[in-house]
Amino acid sequence: MKSILYELYYCNINPNERPLVQSPEWKQFLKTVADNEENLLKLLNGTELELFQTFSDAQGKLSSVSIADGFVEGFCLGMRISIEAMEKQIM
Repeated sequence: MKSILYELYYCNINPNERPLVQSPEWKQFLKTVADNEENLLKLLNGTELELFQTFSDAQGKLSSVSIADGFVEGFCLGMRISIEAMEKQIM
């Protein structure tokens, strides 16, 4: 097996490609969101619909940025834990 750093460098590891765990709770939230969006879209027209689409797109982008930031923070925390653990072994 190659070094994990080489695997990462050569793009053989991509955390974004892992399958999403779809728990029953997740599925219920998704259904609620989809049902409410569908009902809301039926009520909107013209400027209201355009405003909602702009809002929805911005919300999706905000979610994407937040998820990426959470990944980076979690990765950094994991590295700090690993460094501390290695320092303890050396002592």
